[in-house]
Amino acid sequence: MTASRYVLIANPGTKRCETYRAELIAYWAAHAVTPDLEVVPWAEVVARDGNLDDLRAFEKPAIVRMESPGKDETATRLLLEAGARADPSEPPRDWRSLELPKGLLVRPGLLYRGFHRVLRGLRKSFDARPHLMPTACPLAIAEMFDKTATCEKLVAAGVPVPDTLPSPVDMPEVVHDLAIFREWPCAYVKLNTGSSATGIVVLHPNASERPAFGVTTLAEISGAFYNSRLVRRVERPEWNRAIQFILDEGAIVQRGIPIAQVDGQNFDVRVVCVYGRPVAIIFRLSPHPMTNLHLGGRRGDYDRCRAAIPTREWLDALDHCAEAAEQFDSAIAGVDLLFERGFRRHYILEVNAFGDFFPGWTDSRGRSVHAIEIEATAARFPPG
Repeated sequence: MTASRYVLIANPGTKRCETYRAELIAYWAAHAVTPDLEVVPWAEVVARDGNLDDLRAFEKPAIVRMESPGKDETATRLLLEAGARADPSEPPRDWRSLELPKGLLVRPGLLYRGFHRVLRGLRKSFDARPHLMPTACPLAIAEMFDKTATCEKLVAAGVPVPDTLPSPVDMPEVVHDLAIFREWPCAYVKLNTGSSATGIVVLHPNASERPAFGVTTLAEISGAFYNSRLVRRVERPEWNRAIQFILDEGAIVQRGIPIAQVDGQNFDVRVVCVYGRPVAIIFRLSPHPMTNLHLGGRRGDYDRCRAAIPTREWLDALDHCAEAAEQFDSAIAGVDLLFERGFRRHYILEVNAFGDFFPGWTDSRGRSVHAIEIEATAARFPPG
């Protein structure tokens, strides 16, 4: 048996890159084969706006996987620079020497515009190289990162999503007043292109018994906003400034859903789909409105959490997760699923392009999410 050739566009040395590299090697080692694998840093690709000319790794047939471009300061600076190139109104700046203190949110909207520019370039490069077999269309990745575009696509497909304010909304007071007018219990104000609960304010509008307040991970220091791991309550002056920052960078505002609970804690579900088929279910429990594991959430026991959900609702929800994943031309889709308290309804919150990184998780056959994807991709693209 021979292995296919692989090219991984990633940030070398990051946990995501090295974990996938190790699992790919382990998969083929089990077949007594050493795979031909090259890692191309995102920095090299971003600096070229996705043009792969003269990059030797892409001259021969290969399966190409794009990993998350995060956790690398050089790639971040170059993505900001690429975003500035895409906007003639952007003032000149030396992005390559930009200081990046830990957690600082530097122009998230511009960063995404740079990423989108690079992904468009990659799509053109792949189209010009039929010998390359990407596991995801770059434009699908761009669309999954755009929460508004994702929401619109899911609505068109009949997939349930939370009610969303029409764009654009440009003032925190408008968000507050519309949430009251629509009788929302709370409003999730999110960066339209953020990830991992970066840049979120959960706004609880005025009620007769209390003034409005927000819950957020954002921290304002000297007029700049940082993403922290501390989920905290903020009062009007602070939530007003935080929401204005999010709106200025591009936002999506959605109705907050009363979240179903297990053991007195809120929970949602990450359903990882591989080629449109749900293969991994990760329950996330938290006392907070954001259940992300790095914000103090924890993985819930599958049997206990699953037993809390009526079977008909569970099966319907999984069908919608699969339908959501099928809207995007990508081997991987990490679908975030939420049940309303009482389990009368469920909603798809987001679809994550790089939502398959769950170290330690295995299925009943002992396979990680990466191993499942590697096996499925090998079957789709057998060695020639």
